[in-house]
Amino acid sequence: MRIKNIKIKILVSLICFTSTIIPFVAQAKNDSRLNISRDEMNLIDYPTGITIESSTNYDGETDDLVTAGLGFTALSTLIIKPTIADPERPTTQELRKLKLNRFIDTKTGEGTLFGFQRKNLTPLFDGRIAGTEILATFENNKERIGLLVQIPLDFDKNKPCIVAVPSTNSDGLFNAYDVQIRGLWGLRHNCAVVYNDKGLGNGIYDITNQYGFTIDGEIKSDNLLFEPKIKNREQYVKTYPNRYAIKQLHSKQNSEERWGEYVLKSIEFAFHQINTHFSETQKVIFDKDNTLVLVYGASDGAGAALKAGELDKNNIIKGIVAVNPQIAPYSETMPVTVKVGEKPPTKIEYLSIAEYSTYASLYIPCAVPAIISNNKDINLPFADNYTYAQNRCDALKKAQLLTLGTPKEALEKLRQYGWTPEMDRQLPYFYFKETVALPYQYISAYGRYDVIENMCNYSVASTQKNPLLYIGKVEPLSEIDFQQLWGLANGQLPVWLGDESTMLALVNNQDMHSPRRDFYSSSDSKDEIDYNSKGAICLYNKLKDTRVKNGIKQVSASANLNGIKTFIIHGRNNVKQLPNYTSRAYVALNSKVEGNNSQLRYIEVKNSSYLEGKPPFDNSLVSIDYYGEDAMEWLWANLTNNATLPDSQVIHAKPRVGKVTLTPDATAQNLVPILQSPNSNDIIKKQNGELIIPN
Repeated sequence: MRIKNIKIKILVSLICFTSTIIPFVAQAKNDSRLNISRDEMNLIDYPTGITIESSTNYDGETDDLVTAGLGFTALSTLIIKPTIADPERPTTQELRKLKLNRFIDTKTGEGTLFGFQRKNLTPLFDGRIAGTEILATFENNKERIGLLVQIPLDFDKNKPCIVAVPSTNSDGLFNAYDVQIRGLWGLRHNCAVVYNDKGLGNGIYDITNQYGFTIDGEIKSDNLLFEPKIKNREQYVKTYPNRYAIKQLHSKQNSEERWGEYVLKSIEFAFHQINTHFSETQKVIFDKDNTLVLVYGASDGAGAALKAGELDKNNIIKGIVAVNPQIAPYSETMPVTVKVGEKPPTKIEYLSIAEYSTYASLYIPCAVPAIISNNKDINLPFADNYTYAQNRCDALKKAQLLTLGTPKEALEKLRQYGWTPEMDRQLPYFYFKETVALPYQYISAYGRYDVIENMCNYSVASTQKNPLLYIGKVEPLSEIDFQQLWGLANGQLPVWLGDESTMLALVNNQDMHSPRRDFYSSSDSKDEIDYNSKGAICLYNKLKDTRVKNGIKQVSASANLNGIKTFIIHGRNNVKQLPNYTSRAYVALNSKVEGNNSQLRYIEVKNSSYLEGKPPFDNSLVSIDYYGEDAMEWLWANLTNNATLPDSQVIHAKPRVGKVTLTPDATAQNLVPILQSPNSNDIIKKQNGELIIPN
């Protein structure tokens, strides 16, 4: 499916600053330039549309900016269960601690090769960083965006810098990986760090009880991150009990269209805060000319980082690192090709994540037996769960989406679309964990579907929790309460409780027995589970809907980075953000759009994916986060010490050897660093829309 051309309108109210914190120049098509000199307006001015919700100082001992007082040693030693004094009324700090509480698996290299620098830690300085944290919201066209600025106690006023971190996936401001990897990098370099939630945030709304979350996780009935207006709510609740609305799916805003604008707005807010914090005269002392601004994002956050670069026409941002970007480049007039190894050049079709992830959710359940047959000596997590794969194959044949209706034919369909044999090991796990909810969230957002439309007869519900008898049925929340969802959710569905059961999930309202999750759903016969083939096929057909096609147009990227020094890092085995349709297409198009003015480097990492190199993939994948941080160090060296940036290159990362969960710690032999002068056989070449990638 091709994406038509789009004229991206830049909202001047978002990009043009009202102060000289950064003298932005906004330029939409046919608009005149807005020139504001620093001499005319040199007082700190409050940024428009922003409301500060709280400001907190952390001493770096009892609490801190990065670990919520837990410390690296505790987080990397055992799984902590933070206590909440009053479960019905948790404090903001208790909720924040719950969100930042994650077990850090140091075997991946975190703590030694990236992230926390364990060698520099002591019992008194255990990864805790003192400083000030300012939480705020930004109102735009009835949409509420979360912003969070962190100013470390040792912020370098002589060499000021800001690192902007758009949130990963659809998560809110306190995503632990954002704070403890990307944000931590900025704090360790004495920079202020600013996060934004891209307009998605932790927007879960209980339709029955009519409450949701505020920006800091408090449960209320108003002033929420997301508060949908539900027509005939009482009747909806009666027909569909225990249902929820999710901001990304049901806000009808298509926030992705404005991701870049929100990153720029977060940078404006960060400039305001560091000026307010340090200026003794209420005059601007930090601006774009004396302050280094970097953007560092992963997944959807990486897509937002690139979109901010495309909108930045005034050289505010000096460097970008985008890790596994969820991005959809498009040009109506400029085709691109990619050549990998000895294979012939292939024209890349411009596709969005809605399109290729829908295709995956359609065919993976049928293809799993063929994947097992091709990988008899390899551990395939969750592959044994696909007992009813042939039922999905039969449904696809009946719908004329397969000719023979065999797993082998379904796998060949996936191959033709871009999933390579090296990705096979992840596919059963990928579908089981993400299911149809991954494409659904994008299609629903792009089509601006209302929660009561129940697109393709799906809805979001709380599901049973007992893993022993788990069949994904809709039931009230039991083992956890609504309050705990704020700390446990990551902005995407399903919200898991362990590896087998879910707390919130997309369910088939028309299951032959009762509403339940796709993986346990019968769509045609009570006697045959087919993973809700009707729903998957309906979703596939929704891609032809005009409202969805228009939404896809609105989020397409131009690949014009305005000469900003940029690293795109992508895992070659990434089954979620397929390389051909994301990074490879973007880099190839950029080479044509910017030509010799391009400052974009592309690093493709073998044996890496969107997963983190943890069990059950610790002996097959390495952590991609190491390479994001490595790229940030290269940018820093270039922008502060004029070091020469590396060439685009393939990295031959090597998985750890051994049985799952028994692998040794990652070393520099596994996480092979980016080289300033790589072997000529590893250099990636890009020119005039053609991308040549060695094996």
